[in-house]
Amino acid sequence: MNLPFACQARSRVSAHKRTASPWLTLSQFMRTRTEENVHARHRSPRDSPGPRDGKACLGGRQIMPFKMSLSRRALLAATFAASAVSAICAASPPASAAPVELRYFYRAPWPSSEVYANYLIDEWNKKNGTRIHVTGASVDGETYKTKQTIELASSNPPDIFYSWEGGRAAEIIKNGFAADLTPYYQKYGWAKALVPAGVSLATFGDKKFFVPTEVGASVVWYRKDLYEKLGLKVPKTWDELMANAEAGKKAGLWPFMLANQKKWPAQFMWSAILVNKFGLETYDGLVSNKIPWTDPRAVETTQIMADLSKKGYFEPSFNSIDVGPAMVPWSQGKALHWYQGSFNLGRFRGENPKCCVVPMDYFPMPSFDGHKPVMSVFAEDTIMIHAKSQHKDEAAEFVDWMVSKQAMTEKLVIDKPFPSSTEADLSGLSEMEQRLGKDMANAGSFTFMHVDHATPPAISDRFLDAVQGVLAGAVTPEEAMKTTEQEAIRTRGKI
Repeated sequence: MNLPFACQARSRVSAHKRTASPWLTLSQFMRTRTEENVHARHRSPRDSPGPRDGKACLGGRQIMPFKMSLSRRALLAATFAASAVSAICAASPPASAAPVELRYFYRAPWPSSEVYANYLIDEWNKKNGTRIHVTGASVDGETYKTKQTIELASSNPPDIFYSWEGGRAAEIIKNGFAADLTPYYQKYGWAKALVPAGVSLATFGDKKFFVPTEVGASVVWYRKDLYEKLGLKVPKTWDELMANAEAGKKAGLWPFMLANQKKWPAQFMWSAILVNKFGLETYDGLVSNKIPWTDPRAVETTQIMADLSKKGYFEPSFNSIDVGPAMVPWSQGKALHWYQGSFNLGRFRGENPKCCVVPMDYFPMPSFDGHKPVMSVFAEDTIMIHAKSQHKDEAAEFVDWMVSKQAMTEKLVIDKPFPSSTEADLSGLSEMEQRLGKDMANAGSFTFMHVDHATPPAISDRFLDAVQGVLAGAVTPEEAMKTTEQEAIRTRGKI
């Protein structure tokens, strides 16, 4: 819409409030001309500008002299005209403002991760792009670990970014990169809509610093067809699990798949054994720097892992095979059990609309004393808002869309289980997956995350190296825990 020139002038004035303006209001214009007339009365013809015939000159042209006075009627008419112009300006709609631009930086460890992230961004921009526009950028999972620090410390950091839970999240918070999201939890009611374990993991002190978008669980996956063939029952205790493992080995099967090339898989079984043998409070004390890594309980857990390796309970060359390639022997029925995370359900599903490619089910790692086992539930994907973002409110609005029922339900179609929202529709999943989703929601906050999530990278990296060395027979359990504790002392000091 073309605005009257006076309106354009007024808009320029408002854009420079409290500053000198080249535009004069009507009253200013009248006052200026009156002052000029007064001065003119005291000037001689010689002092007047222009030719000496008394006519003013503008750009070489002669113009008629300004009339020295205004009638009352003319003044009223001018005032009315100014009011009319003001009314037109007030009625004219303001020019549309440019949208707020948000940058979202995330990791994409799976092909489906990128597809789902694009869905979130595209759907948001279709509905809200003229108001809040989101642009995404990603790298693979391993690269993200180093790239994240560079991006967060830059002069132009992303407004929204992927993070981990536990120790890695604590490092980000400690360095001042993460905004306090507690007010947004209250505003959007996230605590009521999200899996309780995820909300608990997002809490540091009395504040919440991230929003979980995907939760996972580590369980013992087992081949149902092989269990039936061998006449085995789902174990309730550690001893029963070991008896099943021995039966599988005698039948020519690998009792457990490990696939420990990247070092992190072995920690899953290690932490589950420690929790279910010595209690959750022991594990929490270890990862929260209240119990040293040289504690006899940590050493004994490492020894149990070493014994499993010596008995031949893992696949050949388990320290050289990665999780992805390990899907082949798993699908071929060469392994009986696999203690792994639910984030592998996408792999287990294959091209099938529902899980799984082979007959399989799960049970939690059994306890050693017959008590109810503790299942590991963790936040696989989490979202933080940068503390230096100039658009935290807008960023929180986008995050709220990410954990909405629509977005979380679509995650199951495009990506993989499990969404962090309890409101997501799980009916499209297999019966086994739906059951696992309910077990995760019912776990509450009585759960644990694995070492590389729970501790700072310096400690967890040394721990993973040490455990891999123990499984290979290169170091003893005592030596492994000693080197881990030495790194922990350098990181957090002595206990």
